[in-house]
Amino acid sequence: MAVVRVPHIRHRFAEVDGVRVFYRETGPAAAPVLLLLHGFPSASHQFRRLMDALGDRYRMIAPDYPGFGHTEAPAGFTYSFDRLADVIEGFVESLGLARFVLYAFDFGGPVGFRLATRHPDWIAGLIVQNSNAYDEGLSDLARAMTANMPGVEGAEENVREILELPVTRGQYEGGTTDVELIAPDGWTLDQHFLDAPGRKDAQVDLALNYHTNLALYPAWQQWLRDHRPPALILWGRNDAFFPEAGAHAYLRDLPDAKLHLFDTGHFALEENLPEIAPLIADFVDELHQENPLKIAVIGARGNLGSAVARAAAARGIQVTALDRDTMDVTDPASVKDAVAGHDAVVAAIKGDDRLVPRGAETLLEALPLAGVDRLVFLGGGGSLEYAPGQRFVDSPNFPAQYLQTARDQSEALEIFRGSGSTVQWSYVSPPPVHLIPGEATGVYRAEARDTPIVDADGESRISVGDYACAIVDALQNGSFLRQRFTVSY
Repeated sequence: MAVVRVPHIRHRFAEVDGVRVFYRETGPAAAPVLLLLHGFPSASHQFRRLMDALGDRYRMIAPDYPGFGHTEAPAGFTYSFDRLADVIEGFVESLGLARFVLYAFDFGGPVGFRLATRHPDWIAGLIVQNSNAYDEGLSDLARAMTANMPGVEGAEENVREILELPVTRGQYEGGTTDVELIAPDGWTLDQHFLDAPGRKDAQVDLALNYHTNLALYPAWQQWLRDHRPPALILWGRNDAFFPEAGAHAYLRDLPDAKLHLFDTGHFALEENLPEIAPLIADFVDELHQENPLKIAVIGARGNLGSAVARAAAARGIQVTALDRDTMDVTDPASVKDAVAGHDAVVAAIKGDDRLVPRGAETLLEALPLAGVDRLVFLGGGGSLEYAPGQRFVDSPNFPAQYLQTARDQSEALEIFRGSGSTVQWSYVSPPPVHLIPGEATGVYRAEARDTPIVDADGESRISVGDYACAIVDALQNGSFLRQRFTVSY
């Protein structure tokens, strides 16, 4: 019998804060995970053919948002992009998804980027398909639609005009090269759901809330710059809403992203699935190569070093634990021999007699000799500034028992910043005071900056578990190169 691999697709519901979220799922449970976030005015059914094409290789999960498809939201649900993200966040947590490739199409961008900024550790890679995050990616038509806001005269009427069948159909067929390749099922089913009771009201609320996404563009772009997720950009260049310039704009913040343009419209999968599916498979396979990342953790018996080693091992990274019994961090030959053959080094150094800055100098010298070009150095929070040019370590009330360690860590930072070494280093600082015991939650912020990240109460704090996760993220994503970054809630 011929071997034909057609996956079974299961259709399920998950309860999330009173919302009954419908989702489609296929693929082996242990396979790489793709979270497929749909656009307007569609739902998870837009991914049916993609799931047929790749569902035997990957675990693919496609939920319907509240107000879309088969998902059932309670009366009084507030339809905003923040709330959609809240529900999908709860959905991800309910399925226990720890890490996945995010596929963001159209509305999937505003929902997905909110997830990414809340949970950077969730994102193993990013597939962007006609989902905009840049000002130049807005056409005149899109600008006119985003100008519809609460209180704007005629805004609701303007939105209701686009919720009818001719417009729904036009979003599928507009810009295509061969309209015979566009199945009528998509736009017919979309309109069926749009015409259901209460659905157009929900879409009006979302459309009038769309301007909040534009306000977040700078934050999303900063997230891309800071975290550098591996990315595949797929774009129908004839999109009436999001023109080709929006695709190229991603390369400013993700210069290593792979960009592919297609002579089609907004719903590029409808016409170009045969070309797009292999690109997705190559991208995901490259992320999950059989040869996992290999890192050496110097100081792996210490509190922070051991936390990083555990977090890395939990993600399938091969970890070599090093300490003073197995190498001398001040001897270039010893370091070279210990780290050779690894992809990266994490250094958590502590000791007297300027061990920290001496170790920093040795690592910058020895790693190139060992053929290792990536280093994450666990520094201190004392070198952060509480005011421009005013470091915590220099303040009169800095705790005396930590003063010398903080000065050594500050000196190490200056060594890195002044170095001409080829090593792609990152220096990570915890909050100045509150690096606290605790497991990882996956909810934290990491930014390249010289001042602490503070919460709404002006406090900077992070658990050891989340601090370790941020360090592993920086390794896996190649982020914060030749920069100091800090982590907090």
